[in-house]
Amino acid sequence: MRDRLLGFARGIQIVLYPSVASRSKRFEGVSRKEGVRTSFNGNRMMRTPSFYDRNLASAYHYSLDYTMSKLTNLLTQQLCTLFVVLMFAGLLLAQQSTIASLRSSDADAIVTRIAIDSEPPPHPGSPGEIIANFIRSEARVREALNQHTFKREVVLQTVNESGQVTGEYIRDSQFLFDDRGNRIERVTYHPPSTIREMRITREDIQDLAGAQLLGMDITEAGKYSISYAGSEKIDDRDLYALDILPIQKPDPQRMKERFFIGRVWIDPTTYHLVRVKGIVEPHGKQRFPHFETWRAPVGDGFFFPVHTEADDVLAFPGRDVHYRIMVKYYGYKRFASRLTITEIDGPSTKELSPRQ
Repeated sequence: MRDRLLGFARGIQIVLYPSVASRSKRFEGVSRKEGVRTSFNGNRMMRTPSFYDRNLASAYHYSLDYTMSKLTNLLTQQLCTLFVVLMFAGLLLAQQSTIASLRSSDADAIVTRIAIDSEPPPHPGSPGEIIANFIRSEARVREALNQHTFKREVVLQTVNESGQVTGEYIRDSQFLFDDRGNRIERVTYHPPSTIREMRITREDIQDLAGAQLLGMDITEAGKYSISYAGSEKIDDRDLYALDILPIQKPDPQRMKERFFIGRVWIDPTTYHLVRVKGIVEPHGKQRFPHFETWRAPVGDGFFFPVHTEADDVLAFPGRDVHYRIMVKYYGYKRFASRLTITEIDGPSTKELSPRQ
């Protein structure tokens, strides 16, 4: 092995240092030719190297060692270069793999979106079909309600820690709806309010005739996100539950735009709304209670509201107010005429806040 390496080194030496190599070759020739001589008597005797021979041998060994050193450095440089090339190649492959995976993810997302956008109509009994049937049923109920007049009795109360009523707001009305679904109220009995811990505002009255009556306004269904929450047993009845949220967060600076947030339960056969539970937003500086509204079959078999209840503690800055709502809807009658009349006896527009 050593002889092979020396031979390889000599070859490199001839390429890199031809002058030294030629002298080394001459030295090798002299050594081979004059390294031994024959005595007069025929005995072999070693020739003593001359000064020139010793210098030439030294130069030869120096050139050979130098060549070996250069060869080692050259091999080291080549190995380092190869290592750097392999390292960059690995990084490049990793980057290409990452880009490929991202492109694959984007492609999967595109395929998913296309699959969702181009999916066939929902199957019977699927969440999509349940929601679609509910919207169609609620639209028919709202249209039928526009053709009916009914009476409403409202009692709002504040209650102290002992459970005693400290104030009361009473409002009895007769309602009908025009062909556009606008609410028309004729107040029949409305004594002065005895509530002192808070004020009843226009938004309170608006909610009584809006979300607390109907839940989600079906004419604004496009502003809501509806999701199927499964089947639940309510009052020994198996009902479908739907969660309803506004698509955009209610803006406290636009208090007139009221949104229902909560859950509704519908009949699994007729898809009529049976129960509503939730709250109305935005709140702003006011406070509004969680409520529940029940419906029952009336007249032609449509499920109309029959009563609303709320019993909640409203947290105002500095104090809490125990607040109750009791509403009764009754006397549904089909009404042929359709009118467009503004609300009569509107309440104060002062914001809801505790009295100081």
